[in-house]
Amino acid sequence: QPHFLLRCLEACRERGLHTAVDTCGYASPGILREVAANTDLFLFDLKIIDEERHRLYTGVSNRPVLENLRLLDELGAAVWVRVPLIPGITDGENLEQVAGFISSLRRVKRVHLLPYHRIGADKYRRLGREYRLRYLAEPAAQEVEEAAGIFREKGLEVKVGG
Repeated sequence: QPHFLLRCLEACRERGLHTAVDTCGYASPGILREVAANTDLFLFDLKIIDEERHRLYTGVSNRPVLENLRLLDELGAAVWVRVPLIPGITDGENLEQVAGFISSLRRVKRVHLLPYHRIGADKYRRLGREYRLRYLAEPAAQEVEEAAGIFREKGLEVKVGG
């Protein structure tokens, strides 16, 4: 809904309101440029670096996502990258790859790690949809801290939570 988003952002700018856009980054670069011109902060979700695994879990290529994160960095946009910690899906080698990608950017240096939780399971139930991750355990505090260490080793500022 890029045109609606752009109108909302422009209205916020006219009123002097701070603007933030929460995105997975899957958008056309042209739209992203327009949105960036009216956005103070991007909350940018980065899940999986390996394209095949990204396609498996999200249904789409991650190329636009990675290219758009690079674009925002080049534009000098304020970006906080949010990385979900989902056991068996986004952890392990993927975290090393994500940290390496983010640290290759010139300006983006803030990462928020989002540990998996089951809060959304009830919403799925109410919608009559299957919650496929219901059997996953939430990562232990030590696992979260180890994940944070991977990013800190790359010189990135890390916060646990959104």
